[in-house]
Amino acid sequence: MIDVNLTKITLVIPTYERPTFALRNMKYWSNKGVCVRVVDGSKCPIEEGLLKSFGNNIIYKHDPRSSNERLASVIPEIDTKYTALMGDDEFYISSALSSCIEELENDILLTSCFGRCIWFNASGDALKVYDAYQGMRNYSVQHNSPDDRVLYHMKNYQPSMIYSVMRTDVWKKSISCMDNEQYQVFALEELQFEIASSYLGKSKVLPVLLWMRSGENTGIDNKGEVVKIHSWWKDSFNNELREKMLNNLTISIVTNHNKANKIHVKALIVKAFELFISREKVRLPIKSMIIFQIARLLSMLPKAIKNVIKKQSHEAYYNLQNFKKIDSIAKKFEIEGVYVDLKELKNIENLIINFHDSLSVQDHK
Repeated sequence: MIDVNLTKITLVIPTYERPTFALRNMKYWSNKGVCVRVVDGSKCPIEEGLLKSFGNNIIYKHDPRSSNERLASVIPEIDTKYTALMGDDEFYISSALSSCIEELENDILLTSCFGRCIWFNASGDALKVYDAYQGMRNYSVQHNSPDDRVLYHMKNYQPSMIYSVMRTDVWKKSISCMDNEQYQVFALEELQFEIASSYLGKSKVLPVLLWMRSGENTGIDNKGEVVKIHSWWKDSFNNELREKMLNNLTISIVTNHNKANKIHVKALIVKAFELFISREKVRLPIKSMIIFQIARLLSMLPKAIKNVIKKQSHEAYYNLQNFKKIDSIAKKFEIEGVYVDLKELKNIENLIINFHDSLSVQDHK
């Protein structure tokens, strides 16, 4: 039986050169009521024969342009009341999506609603997970003033809106504010979206597990080398580009908000970025930094070598990191008062494990 709430939302999934993961996602959502729009920027489209088995709720479009251009192309095509962006290798728990939609239905002052997150990767016959973005616990941005919302959010930053369930009109306005093709700054689109969406409305994070963030791949960007916002912002060499970015973001926000003053909004955006950049950095333990560097080096090895050492390296990595199994993380959330749909979580776990088993078989053929 299809949850009626899910018929009110569109999931927009950008993908790039990861057809197996995009297909996994489409298979999972097929015939579940939610409208899924996959925008594929890969050089070659997914074979049509692989798409035929999916329900009519899955809409695949091959569009080998930039990520921003692809996202812009779906804006006029979305006609549902709510929209959410989603990674091609990640999962949302459908009952939690429904809870977010219900919250938005009941509170007309909210424009965005999200849930808690776990990070996952496959390890043998089970997932290894941990509680990601713990700062989202009881997190909300519900100030009446747009300025107060933006400044509070960027000072206490959590990525609580870019992947949230959002009223479609606000989502479309926020997506139109994203532009990073000419700047090449890591996660700039995310920050642009978060500034715009917090300016445009209130948001909250529910005590329900929603987002399963994947550690199976690196990012899907096809832009080449990027720099971190901290370095880019402070480098005088980028003054002209920085001004251009600020002006474009200002114009986009002002265009989407009739009462906004251009000079005031630009000053607000500058302050928002500076608050984000000046946040106290979390110092990682030495063990975590060593593990990260080892994992990075392993990722650079040829595939044949990685296949030989994959099992041993995975086991060592997860043991060092103290990752948990699904049941353990569910109990941890339960103690915190966070609802976990354990049945659906287990179904997703089985799907992911079977997916990696099939990849292993293909690798050894």
